[in-house]
Amino acid sequence: MANDRLMHMEPDMRMLAEALTEAGIACRVEGPRDGARFRGVRLFTGQADPEARLLYLVQPEDAGRFPPGCACASPAHVSGGACLRCPEADVFALMGALEALFDRYRRWEQRLDELVYRNVALAALCESGAALLGNPVCVHDDWFVMIARSRELDKVLPPDTIMSSEREFLPRIIVEDFTNDAEYLETYAHRSPRIWEGTPGQPPWLYVNLWAGDVYRGRLLVVQYHRAFQSADYMVAEVLAQRIMALLDRKQLGVDRPHRGMDDIVFDVLSGRQPEADEITRLMNSLHWNPRDRVVCVRLREQRDEGSAILDHALHSGLFQAFPRGYIMFNEREQCVLLNLSLDPMSLAMIRHTLAPICRDYCLYAGMSSPVDGLQEWHVAWVEARDALNRAYELRGDKWIMLFSDCIPALLLNSLQPPLRPRHVIAPELTALMEYDAKNDTQYFDTLRVFLLEERNIPRASEKLIIHRTTLLYRLRKIESLVTLNLDDPWRRLYLMLSLKILDGTQA
Repeated sequence: MANDRLMHMEPDMRMLAEALTEAGIACRVEGPRDGARFRGVRLFTGQADPEARLLYLVQPEDAGRFPPGCACASPAHVSGGACLRCPEADVFALMGALEALFDRYRRWEQRLDELVYRNVALAALCESGAALLGNPVCVHDDWFVMIARSRELDKVLPPDTIMSSEREFLPRIIVEDFTNDAEYLETYAHRSPRIWEGTPGQPPWLYVNLWAGDVYRGRLLVVQYHRAFQSADYMVAEVLAQRIMALLDRKQLGVDRPHRGMDDIVFDVLSGRQPEADEITRLMNSLHWNPRDRVVCVRLREQRDEGSAILDHALHSGLFQAFPRGYIMFNEREQCVLLNLSLDPMSLAMIRHTLAPICRDYCLYAGMSSPVDGLQEWHVAWVEARDALNRAYELRGDKWIMLFSDCIPALLLNSLQPPLRPRHVIAPELTALMEYDAKNDTQYFDTLRVFLLEERNIPRASEKLIIHRTTLLYRLRKIESLVTLNLDDPWRRLYLMLSLKILDGTQA
């Protein structure tokens, strides 16, 4: 197993056929079996160029239109490519079953990734892998020392312990058998999951070699105990082995260099510091991201700032379920979520909609950045999310989720340096009208405000002010003469609108 890039749980035709048959849907694979793997299923609706790595569900009436050479699933025979044939299945029941399978594999992968990102003990990762595979799991190094194992392994493969050491080994009788078995020695060269059945009196083992480049580091073993191996177990075991190597890489970086977890690297980037090049590579490979991807940053904090809910594991899991391909970390009483919009295109409105029930249930405020492009802009997103979160705290209202774009007027005001104050940057025409109204009991300021807010629409502004349009036109001419204002100048109108926004903020 090479550790160049983490793979996903993407099943091939045979794995899907076995899983569907186990679920009670009779099916078989027809056509060539090229080992292609799929990340999801989609209904075929006449696409001329089907997307790679998607399995298309073809209805019987569309079988003749499906492009040859592409993979599909269908109750009917589809010629020209690999087909998962389910002759007795209802199309929509088959779609539901396939979607459930792909969702299950995504959840399994998410479960393992979350453990790696949390930098858990290797035994916890083995325990989770054993639960997914339905059989005991262990990891041993190149000296047959058991690095970690699931609890049930003792029932089928109890380790040997040397009194002078706390380390546990594979049983000595098995190790001696291995070292004298030419066929077993050949297994050290394997780069893909295999089955070993060469040890008398022992159940079959599914194994995946652990590689650091070209260096053999050890092996993941899955012992057939509760159930017979299925083809999907090869995929799950390989994904588990890669996560084991990722965790080992994080825990064993060498004595000349302190351990830095994923959170440390991410926080460096967010803080504007530059990690080592190999750390950036490891980060991108682990996340399956590209340094040029578009990203949004969300920072969440408790409304009462007590620190209990924000540390809740259920909250972390809830965020992970809401954003399964995002990166989630805890930092100084905040949860931070990085969302890759290049992988999962989402509007800010959709992100806000997804966050709303989480903020409600855990009493949180959230600050959301604008989208930024590329790793070098992560620091900008981090600062924007901070400013948006701080603004939500300042208002302490029912707007739990604040976008950075909503905060810009307040930020501009807060950036004023003494002796400047908000009143110093307001358009002088507005100040003059407010003073004139106070002295003469007129309503010119309100008239101008409504006229601008209604985008200079005379009928709407008249209706809002409850005056006749001729009265409105008279007031506007009077305003222009009183303060020497040209309302046809777009830049002046923009300044007036910004000033009105500043006035609203200062009065609030």
